Amino acid sequence: MRNRVYHSFQEDFVTSRHQDWQLPADYDWQSSGKRWQQRLVRVTANSLSYLYCHIGRSVTFKNAWRLKAAGDHGFVLYGNHTQPTGDVLIPYYLGDHRTFNALVSPANLGIPVIGSLASRGGALPTPQTLHQLGRFNRAVMAKLAADEWVLIYPEEHVWPYYTGVRPFNPAAFHFPVAAQVPAYCLTVTYRKRWGRRPRLVVYLDGPFFPDASLPAKQQQRVLQQQIQAQMTKRAATSNVQYVTYEEG
Repeated sequence: MRNRVYHSFQEDFVTSRHQDWQLPADYDWQSSGKRWQQRLVRVTANSLSYLYCHIGRSVTFKNAWRLKAAGDHGFVLYGNHTQPTGDVLIPYYLGDHRTFNALVSPANLGIPVIGSLASRGGALPTPQTLHQLGRFNRAVMAKLAADEWVLIYPEEHVWPYYTGVRPFNPAAFHFPVAAQVPAYCLTVTYRKRWGRRPRLVVYLDGPFFPDASLPAKQQQRVLQQQIQAQMTKRAATSNVQYVTYEEG
């Protein structure tokens, strides 16, 4: 068992040498390479996700049919952020061949080679200035309007094998309300496995619909509360702590 000490929920336990990489001021969220490049990256990622889920980690999925029941319409999927590799590959497995996009830290795009592949695979770096915010929001809304789906990790930071649910960024719930699309949640939980790393059991829940009768900000708060409560309930089914986190 490993022990980690944190001082705030905004701490990064998984970092790279490019952690302070800055988005170009004129970064274009709508441009992610040529179509054949996007297709190649996504097909490769789908294949890797199959190997990861069935051979590498033997992931068990509960209620995965819920995302298929969403049909061909756009939606937003929220997940807990506890697997540096799994959080990249599991959505590809669940999405099958549907086009999806994931909100990521700009630091991911600063990594040589991997950064350019990530953008071609649907990574949408979060804006770093107010000037960029409008273009970013329009790009995400365009993805949802095109019946693609968007993945958001509202905890923002990866805490490997964390078995609770950390506070969410309220701004993460803007898009289902603005686009009036359903939201779903994905919760990775951990089960004891003798002499090995824990087994991953992944729950899918939803849909959760924005209440259009409420003001927009209140719709966001209600949606956040519903999803956070459901993910907290699922996270409580973990029965092992492979890494412990203590407040320092």
